[in-house]
Amino acid sequence: MLVVGEWLSSDADGNSVEAPGPSPSESAGPDFDLLSRLMDEPGCTAFADALTSPEDRAELSTQPDVGAVVKRNNGVRAAELHVSVTLQGGDRALTIESIDIEPRTPRPTAPLNGTLICEPTSGGVPKIELHADMDAVRPTFRKDSGGTPYFRDNAITLAPHEQVPLHMTFSARRGYRAFGLVVHYTLAGTHGKRVVPPPEGSRWAVTALNKTYGSVYDGTLGGPFQFSGEADQCGRAPKPVGC
Repeated sequence: MLVVGEWLSSDADGNSVEAPGPSPSESAGPDFDLLSRLMDEPGCTAFADALTSPEDRAELSTQPDVGAVVKRNNGVRAAELHVSVTLQGGDRALTIESIDIEPRTPRPTAPLNGTLICEPTSGGVPKIELHADMDAVRPTFRKDSGGTPYFRDNAITLAPHEQVPLHMTFSARRGYRAFGLVVHYTLAGTHGKRVVPPPEGSRWAVTALNKTYGSVYDGTLGGPFQFSGEADQCGRAPKPVGC
């Protein structure tokens, strides 16, 4: 599993792109703090290119944690990106008016199809669960699939020093999408915004599964990843693009 987290913050202008990971370290922001980390859930990671270097192949074949491989090669979670974002209030109460998704492209592009590595499935509940369809032209957070935009009728009141955990799921079924995440808030009648930094060692991006890959590695419970000679991935769920 790939579990990583770090307390991070950005300035008022928004300047800043699984065994348990390192403990987060706190960095105070001007009005509130943000903690983003990947959720400890099994899944697949896709890469734009085939992983052919001896270093990468050695790590995949000998280690159950391939975080370094993912970081080195800009891996992106496939099908769904599960992230926990915790808001922690400062000395004064404020209101989170919205958390906006800002796609880097007008529509999804072709899914990444270089290499796929998949972890094996193994057998603080978030206060708010948010879902985003990254295949939509204008992705927005919803309470559940097909529901109304969450922040259309809701706001999050953050009391002094209160922690509010959010579980965010970004899904992709048609292609690859990179994006930014921006919090809009009001403090003492003044509007502000903060860019949410991606989890440590990751980035804000998700890709659909593709029908075929240059190489595929499947994980074993508690063990390393094994090279798979099966290029066709149509048996995976959700259904890959092209199947």
